[in-house]
Amino acid sequence: MRIAYGWMVVAAGLGVWASRADHAGGIWGASRHALTVGFISTMVFAIGPRVLPFFSGFVRIFSVRLMFASLALLGVGCFLRVTSEVIAYEGYGRWAWNVLPVSAVMELTAVSLFALNLVLTFLRSPKTEDLAAALAR
Repeated sequence: MRIAYGWMVVAAGLGVWASRADHAGGIWGASRHALTVGFISTMVFAIGPRVLPFFSGFVRIFSVRLMFASLALLGVGCFLRVTSEVIAYEGYGRWAWNVLPVSAVMELTAVSLFALNLVLTFLRSPKTEDLAAALAR
């Protein structure tokens, strides 16, 4: 969760910088991305595994390693996106345009792993087994 709060500080700093120096929307975009993906998504990924399994009758998420992988991919993808968005849109380096799709794939993979982990958690739920038995009757 501390990393999420760090992203909130980064988003605020980028917002202040954008209000003074943004020419092409890159700094504003990076600020929004740092807030939405960096702060909000990281907070969901950090709190979700502790809260969501309770809805299926379990105390723990299906895989802690899978959750770590999704958080790591989200963090790296967001870092790449925020830094390369400023560099690309503001014209500091054309090479950064090649990093933007990589960051998007990393973030989408992170969200997919998070969703897979939740689905696997809910599928092993005793409530799911009760529902399957009730439907089989």
